[in-house]
Amino acid sequence: MRPITRSVATGLAILAFSTVTLSACAPAGTDTASTKTLVVGAVTEPTDVPDPISDGSLAGYNYYFATFDQLARFDAEGVIGPKLATSWEHNADFTQWTFTIREDAKFHNGEPVKASDVAFTYNQIKATPNGDPATYMEMFTSAAAGPGNTVVFSLNAPFSAWPTITTGVSIVPESVYTKLGSAGFAAAPVGSGPFVFDHYTRGVEYVVKRNPNYWGDKAALETVTFKTVADADARLNGVQSGSLDVALIAPNQVAAVDGSKSVHIESRVSNGVTFLGMNATAGPLADQRVREAIALSIDRDAIVKSLLAGRATVDSQLVAKNVGGYDPKYAAPVRDTARAKQLLAAAGYNGTPIPFQYATNGRIPLSSEIAQSIQANLAEVGITITLHGTDQSSHSQMIYTKKAATGIYLNTYAPSTMDGDAPIASMFGGQWNDYAMLPETQALVAKTRTVAGQARIDVYRDLFTLNDSKALLLGLYTPDASYAVDPALNWKPRADGMITVDAATFGKD
Repeated sequence: MRPITRSVATGLAILAFSTVTLSACAPAGTDTASTKTLVVGAVTEPTDVPDPISDGSLAGYNYYFATFDQLARFDAEGVIGPKLATSWEHNADFTQWTFTIREDAKFHNGEPVKASDVAFTYNQIKATPNGDPATYMEMFTSAAAGPGNTVVFSLNAPFSAWPTITTGVSIVPESVYTKLGSAGFAAAPVGSGPFVFDHYTRGVEYVVKRNPNYWGDKAALETVTFKTVADADARLNGVQSGSLDVALIAPNQVAAVDGSKSVHIESRVSNGVTFLGMNATAGPLADQRVREAIALSIDRDAIVKSLLAGRATVDSQLVAKNVGGYDPKYAAPVRDTARAKQLLAAAGYNGTPIPFQYATNGRIPLSSEIAQSIQANLAEVGITITLHGTDQSSHSQMIYTKKAATGIYLNTYAPSTMDGDAPIASMFGGQWNDYAMLPETQALVAKTRTVAGQARIDVYRDLFTLNDSKALLLGLYTPDASYAVDPALNWKPRADGMITVDAATFGKD
């Protein structure tokens, strides 16, 4: 799943912040402010069509979690529980899973949600190999409706974390999707979730309305608008003025509104790791010693303490603390500029410029400042870096469509499944962030899927140790996720980074 991310992810339209663009609500606390309409300041929108079969962007998942149901769902603290499925079980070696589907759920067109719809959804993802969801379901072979309203999933290898995968797959009605196809379904999606699709204007907004016939707890809100606002200052200003009700903001913005009556701040540790990707096959980076020198030169502590105002945690492993596979005993990264200079001398590095590609806005707050800080760190040891900032959409296409990094690049991965399988498959299992394509890393990715518990964490440790020894990708930090919120809005951030709206209300709880 692309970060987003998977994750989470990933396209972005840059919008001017204006009264015309962001005037959906009156300022919070006024008599004219609606208590039934919520406006979310969304950082991004999907790069392609917002179809849950092919799209795995974080922006898309925010839409899909309102409109569709999944078999299972994480709660706000990251604990998995039932959704469309009431229970599940596995065979002895984790290669087959059986999920029992609830019988009272209906799609928005009135059709019942059947086990065959669930099987179709998963098989359609398998038949869409270029789609995002398919990239984190390599172990999946097929799904079939079983007896007693069950769905049986067959895997091509043991996978003990399969239920986490199901939390990111939105179930679609076979009859509608087959008729409309991907683009047609994205334009008129039909789900079984607490909200019904209303309209989508690319680069502007995605709007949903309350589903009065929802099988579960009915949403209190009548309308939710996900308004695309790329700029962090514009998002904060939007919440302050009342034109937005909730929005992700940058770490260095939190102190500026601390104690404000017009904005409430909600923060929590995120599920993503911001990292430095490397094309380990091109130019100076083809020499392992140059990559090691880069790893030893970056001052992660300064980035966290100074640029991010302490609202992040230094990371070396490539899954966050609250994500499956995290090893609490893994060694912290060490900065050693003297050793870096020795490695560069041994490599015969002569100052050849190394391109550094990053997005100037969007998914990574303060990305330009972080890129400049890393450039300065590397200059201290004699490494020449040329900065190449671009918009988030172009940067995401470079990573996830073209796989065209020419040097180093800034990226982040926040798996909505709250499990490390998706990020490590992307980084070491032959997918978009894997430029080295080493058989030994791919073998370790496969091995993580055959074990559970501490044994699985041990394999993750082996994988990250191998990565560090070869300096293939560099973990930088796990950011806190901070949101500016209308003080009248009852809403809490989630461990998986989703802005879910089904339980949101205005006024007293």
